[in-house]
Amino acid sequence: MTKSISVDALVVGAGPAGLMFARKFSSKGYRVLVVEKENRLSEKACGEGISARVLMTAEIPIKEKERFVSREIKRAYVYSPSGLRITLNGSEEETLGYIINKKEFLEVMAEYATMEGADIMMMEPAKDFERIDDGFNVKTKNCWIKTRLLVGADGYLSTVARKLGFERPRERKIIPSIQYVMVNVELDDWEALEFYVGKSVAPYGYAWIFPKDGKKANVGIGVQQGAPLYYLNKFIKDHPEKFGNATKVEFRGAAVTIGGMLKKIVADNVMLIGEAAGQVIPLTGGGIHSSIAGGSIAADIAIEAFEENDLSAVKLKKYVEEYNRHWGKRIRDSKKALEVIDKLSDEELDKLAEILDPKDVLDLANGLNITRVAAKLMKYPVFSIKIASKLLS
Repeated sequence: MTKSISVDALVVGAGPAGLMFARKFSSKGYRVLVVEKENRLSEKACGEGISARVLMTAEIPIKEKERFVSREIKRAYVYSPSGLRITLNGSEEETLGYIINKKEFLEVMAEYATMEGADIMMMEPAKDFERIDDGFNVKTKNCWIKTRLLVGADGYLSTVARKLGFERPRERKIIPSIQYVMVNVELDDWEALEFYVGKSVAPYGYAWIFPKDGKKANVGIGVQQGAPLYYLNKFIKDHPEKFGNATKVEFRGAAVTIGGMLKKIVADNVMLIGEAAGQVIPLTGGGIHSSIAGGSIAADIAIEAFEENDLSAVKLKKYVEEYNRHWGKRIRDSKKALEVIDKLSDEELDKLAEILDPKDVLDLANGLNITRVAAKLMKYPVFSIKIASKLLS
């Protein structure tokens, strides 16, 4: 028999954005239900790297990191097509970041959300949405759920976005990515991330090695052209010093949104957050931090909307405005950087690696201070028009 449930907010998707929203919104006494189609948290493939600031945005005390951190990261190495290495270091006051067990991280986020009163139902996909006077009736696998606010946090294949007409055909640009978990890996520096770029390595993308606990590492690749599995296996074969004695113990694949935020992410009684909204840094494909920020900001505005009894698109648009002040701008600027770097040859990437210092690379990748980087590149005729002018547009 189909159950009927009534809630203030229904969150579709138990990822970082959805769990953050559920925690903050339910902390004010509102009834929140999170429905997740998978049978476990963190089903999607992920490199599992986060910056040190993620815990602050997620409002998780630093003492809790022992529950989900696999490796503290002090450095990152970026290798150009010719093998030129750029070293990115964390500051003396702050580590560069962490490699986490994402499943355990999301379990902590779920714990925090449920402690505030949110409910979570696994293996409960949202299927149909019927608009009613002040909200929606949502049909899931086993329930009809009446909600005043519908929150789409269901990733790049968002059912909410597609069925409610938020996502236009071909609006969302994605890159396929795949990853092995490998054991008995040999690395020179177990406190460093490694990134490799070049058309022969990862066409219009990059390969990565993220060290975990013991001698285990996430080894993956994302490419916009060609077969990702071919290039990942080639990458492993080309580095016998690292993988000659290693064994693959897990394989996963997924797509990542790299086209920036969707033009429409709110409507009356509806909000999109996280990757469903396109809240991913395009050049890196990183979305944990930007998605948690989206869930947090959306929850703040949703609380205001309920207090004022106004769930109109006009009111909920304040969430978009608040998100855009920092994160939306970062996403747009990172997208600009991705679009210009995609057009560079391997020889030009090598030249760029000679010119840019570590801070330049970090800023470009993360969509920060790109006007400063552009001003630096204006001094080089080969890049002044090809890159700098486009970054400044």
